[in-house]
Amino acid sequence: MFLLFQLLLLDFVVRQFQIESSAFLRVMLLGTAGFSIHAFLPMQYRLPFFVILSFSGILLVFGAASSIWLTGIGLLLIGLCHLPIRFHHRVAVLVLAGCVLVTLRTNWVAVPWSPAVWPILGSMFMFRLIVYVYDLRHEQAPTSPWRTLAYFFMLPNVCFPLFPVVDYRTFRRTYYSEAAYQTYQLGIDWMARGITHLIAYRYVYQHLTLSPAEIIGGHDLLQFLLANFLLYLRVSGQFHLIVGMLHLFGFRLPETHHLYYFASSFTDFWRRINIYWKDFMLKIFYYPIYFRIKKWGEYKALIFSTAAVFLLTWFLHAYQWFWLRGTFLLSWQDGGFWAILGGLVIINALYESKYGRKRTLKKPSWSVRRFSVLSLKTVGTFSVICVLWSLWTSDSISAWVSIWSTLQFQPSLEAIGWPLLLLPMVIFAGRIRKIDRFKYGTLVPAWGHFLTRSTASTLALLIFLALIGVQEIYTQLGPSAATVINSLRSGQLSRLDNAKLERGYYEQLLQVDRFNSQLWEVYKNKPLNWLDVQGAGLERFTGDFNQKELIPAFTATTSYGTVRTNRWGMRDKDYQKSLPPNTFRVALLGASSVMGWGVQDHETFEWLLEEHLNDNDFSGEQLHYEILNFAVPGYQPLQQLLTLDRAITFQPNAVFYVATGREADRSIEYIAEVTRKKISIPYDYLNNIVRQAGITEKSSETDALKRLAPFRNDLLSWLYRHIVSTCLEQRVVPVWIFLPMTLENPWQDDTPALFHAAEEAGFVTINLIDVFKHQDVKALRIAEWDTHPNARAHQLIATALYEAIKLQRSAIFDSQLSINDQDIDKESGPPKR
Repeated sequence: MFLLFQLLLLDFVVRQFQIESSAFLRVMLLGTAGFSIHAFLPMQYRLPFFVILSFSGILLVFGAASSIWLTGIGLLLIGLCHLPIRFHHRVAVLVLAGCVLVTLRTNWVAVPWSPAVWPILGSMFMFRLIVYVYDLRHEQAPTSPWRTLAYFFMLPNVCFPLFPVVDYRTFRRTYYSEAAYQTYQLGIDWMARGITHLIAYRYVYQHLTLSPAEIIGGHDLLQFLLANFLLYLRVSGQFHLIVGMLHLFGFRLPETHHLYYFASSFTDFWRRINIYWKDFMLKIFYYPIYFRIKKWGEYKALIFSTAAVFLLTWFLHAYQWFWLRGTFLLSWQDGGFWAILGGLVIINALYESKYGRKRTLKKPSWSVRRFSVLSLKTVGTFSVICVLWSLWTSDSISAWVSIWSTLQFQPSLEAIGWPLLLLPMVIFAGRIRKIDRFKYGTLVPAWGHFLTRSTASTLALLIFLALIGVQEIYTQLGPSAATVINSLRSGQLSRLDNAKLERGYYEQLLQVDRFNSQLWEVYKNKPLNWLDVQGAGLERFTGDFNQKELIPAFTATTSYGTVRTNRWGMRDKDYQKSLPPNTFRVALLGASSVMGWGVQDHETFEWLLEEHLNDNDFSGEQLHYEILNFAVPGYQPLQQLLTLDRAITFQPNAVFYVATGREADRSIEYIAEVTRKKISIPYDYLNNIVRQAGITEKSSETDALKRLAPFRNDLLSWLYRHIVSTCLEQRVVPVWIFLPMTLENPWQDDTPALFHAAEEAGFVTINLIDVFKHQDVKALRIAEWDTHPNARAHQLIATALYEAIKLQRSAIFDSQLSINDQDIDKESGPPKR
């Protein structure tokens, strides 16, 4: 039960932080359910159960048709490995089959399966098939059909096109090689570590990355170099998740990465980063080449074998790129990276071969000299790798050379300060290397015999992440901290030029949405946490009554297109703040449907309506029309009050307030929310309601809503009167628009009451209740499970709203002349219109 509790915490954290794709969340939940059964099965049934679970995962993610093709092609390739013919003939047949698949992968010939199948098929077989055939040739152990199927169709593989090269012999040898409970717990520890890496990657990606054009000094250059290399955290995070999940089913595989940022030499770096790749290259290429040419001499064999390994690494990375992306990667910076790194490893290996790596069975005594030397070597290795990584991730050699032009020395605090920061880095590096010998499983006195130091750390970490991922909790930490945490809960792009920042090899392989839209659609199919995506990464917290707002000058890539905000934090064109001459300006207030969630920028009804008005001016005065979209996803009616104050500063001629239903209920719900969150309410009328209702921050949600219910109609009336009064004071025409949802039974029961309240307050009212009449509303949603209007629905809204405005043109365009002399009282309301 303790293990299952930790797994459920992991599932919750994956959901709250939207780790990878929604497909991974579904596979995580499947894995958790499978583990709870698998752990109690007799040993002889566990491996078959894992295979069935893995095939179920493929079916869950891909659906029946694609799953059949993926499985069928895979089984065919496995079958070719076991043909009853000579080994060399089998290899020839496999090569021939590979050539056929290469031809199909290039899209020269149409295939009957979805392109989404290719990256996962390649991930399963492009390297594992080499290892499997090699071990069939050299291993004496009998093969097992269940083990073979488990090896190729591993459960997490369906969610990760970039997958570690698991060794078949190790996969077989480590199956329940130690106590089951320890293996399971180690897997959970590593999955927690993987999630930590991925969240750390999010922080680097969202807040530290710079484009080369933004480098203007040594400070920026250092940040650029560090951030580029730190982006690799996503690879190590994914690999820890993958191997950790396999531990849950008895495969006690070794680490994929081990403190690679703290390598003390280039050979040490090669041993620590992507350990499975290093083992694969040693096993398949290095040792066979080395022992075949060892007669040339030890040093010559070492040099030639290592050079061959790095040359083949370059080629195989391009080969991997082909299977995952469909194109072959050939670039000077890619070749330069592997050539330079290979040269440094050869030099390091020759040095170690000549002078030997110091090995000892006993723990070496600590000394200042040994500590300092190790620390400096670690920082030096890290610095060189950062520089090399920047070469690898650059667009071109010339672009990489150009970034170093910023290294013009200028005597300043910055020039002196940054070198001084190396001192704590050196000390930290030495400290990390000192605890490098830490082993899992060291018992500590605790409340259970199963609680180890690593387990206690994992449990504390998961509880912390689970709590900090809840919006009601992290918003209490202040606007800045809440904004940062909110950005960490999203996998979306953070800035306009982030698409240009992740140019590196691994980063581009990991961005599935950029190289295979079909696979991305599969991964995003009906997300279990769909609603969380609405504002994630696009918002920042303000600490005031509105709580949040859209980030200015921001770009987010969603599965339905790009969402951009202008310098004012609106999803709109970049308007000047002052009203241009001969212009009629409208401020549009609303929530996600008005903002245009689920459609591209030029597909929102606001954008289309503005075009209609400018193309078909019916005012007779040759006006230019501007509609400024102040809508923010998730905004409730009361949040439009502060938005209106902000909108007034843009000098609009009219304010369009868009209501979608349940205005009164949503208003009291928001009052209850801000009261329970202890958020200051800047309106005396609302504070009086809170006092009269007798609710406090300690009131339960149910009790608060019950106490506020008697005030719902008065609250709505006050809200509408306040908006109209504010508009009329500023000689702005207030327009109330009812926009129904794309539901079979939309929120229309309270529509008559809403109309009455709007008319009583003094709004010009527009009713779009029939905008979707005679339409299949299901076909007007952005997805089956999401009722936001799609592009077609926005077109219908824009057309209907244009016609309604045309009918109300005298009330909207001429009424400014009649409100200049009106006496307005915000509390009693404006005079009737």
